[in-house]
Amino acid sequence: MNEVQGQDGCRGGSAGWWCGMVAGLLVMLAAWPLILGGNVSGRGAWDDLRYHWPAVVGFAEELPTPDLSDYASATTPGYHLELAVVKWMGGGRMFVQLYASFWTVFLIGVLGWIAGRSYGRAGVFLVLPMVASMYVLFPGIWLLPDNAGWFGVLVMVLLALDYPASVRTMLAMGVVLGLLVLVRQVHIWAAALIWVAAWVGDGEDVPVFKGVFSDFGKRSRRLAIGIVAAVPAALILVWFVRMWGGLVPPRFQGAHQGPNIATPGFVLLQVCVLSVFFVPVLWGRFVGILKTHGAWLLGAAVVGLVVGLVPESSYDHDAGRYSGWWNVIGKMPVIADRSVVFVLGSVAGAIACVVWGSLVSRRDVWILGVGLVGFVAAQSTNHASWQRYHEPMLLMVGVLILCRCGHFGGIAGGIKKPVVFGCVVLAGVLGLITASTLMNAEPVEMGGAEMVGENLEIP
Repeated sequence: MNEVQGQDGCRGGSAGWWCGMVAGLLVMLAAWPLILGGNVSGRGAWDDLRYHWPAVVGFAEELPTPDLSDYASATTPGYHLELAVVKWMGGGRMFVQLYASFWTVFLIGVLGWIAGRSYGRAGVFLVLPMVASMYVLFPGIWLLPDNAGWFGVLVMVLLALDYPASVRTMLAMGVVLGLLVLVRQVHIWAAALIWVAAWVGDGEDVPVFKGVFSDFGKRSRRLAIGIVAAVPAALILVWFVRMWGGLVPPRFQGAHQGPNIATPGFVLLQVCVLSVFFVPVLWGRFVGILKTHGAWLLGAAVVGLVVGLVPESSYDHDAGRYSGWWNVIGKMPVIADRSVVFVLGSVAGAIACVVWGSLVSRRDVWILGVGLVGFVAAQSTNHASWQRYHEPMLLMVGVLILCRCGHFGGIAGGIKKPVVFGCVVLAGVLGLITASTLMNAEPVEMGGAEMVGENLEIP
């Protein structure tokens, strides 16, 4: 991204570093008091103490040859092995938590750096919703592998967006993808980022929708390199699947079996909710698209209607449709097991996706669009359609889009103030939800029957 002159007089580069450091500090200010205070209440602490901490302790006791065939986490063991080394070297639980929190510090810090380069020091406001979201903050407090995975996803997206589709770039993405799959196997979808970047190319090579199969030979040769780059990650996943006899360790195979076809519509509903906070930015673009490319909006509405109407969308714990916005859906009208709010939100979210896409370049649309489709497809294989699996990705992509919209006037065109305002209001809403969740959380009781492997509700 090119450096810009911020309104505060800082060059984009220096403002980027300032925002990155402040954003990371905000994470520490939010997370560390709860870590140092020994907070063990609520869903984050439950997952930590029932699953991830036992996995870390078990691996630390088994080093240097940990048993990876069955352990107390449904994810691949990269995150737990890293923390196991820290514990093996003498780190206590609190020290391990502080160490692990830096995955969240890095995630928010890099996003803050990116935002600062586009918005000057005001860029720090763009990351506030992520800091305020409990689905981002909780993994920064307790031992949850989510943000280690999201950091890897962010690196993959940035490599795809900001670097040419060269052999070097694709091989680098292949290495990152392998490490990412070692942390969370569901992120194998990120291979799609390599492949779409390879196919669309750069500059004049980037096709319009109708020309996606133009220059087929050249695109195929690049794609072949991208496929090779993803092979190591695929082999890592195959190795675990063969050892486990499934996509998760044996003790979890009854809890995560999918698919859940309500997930695409639920993701679109979340896009709709988040977009409400940026109506002043999006409305003008919507009107413009309606006048010149109305067919795109109509097509999006049809897609949203299909994914909203086909699956059952009422609140249903046994069907994996609970927690987060599902709790709101459960209080709204339902017709034939279809939630009216869910269907309308799916349609509005699909339309919003087109409007968001209009803010960035054609190449960005290809990469982010195909990436999001791959992400949703991967998440749909999980029985649990949980907001915590989706919201961080949507917030992260939103920040990137808002930082890459300069090609049509962007920040200089007057969106800086409404973007900052929308981010602050959204952060306030998410912060209230997070604060309420923390205040109402019940302490985790470690006594009683072993509960590892149960499908536990997320507040």
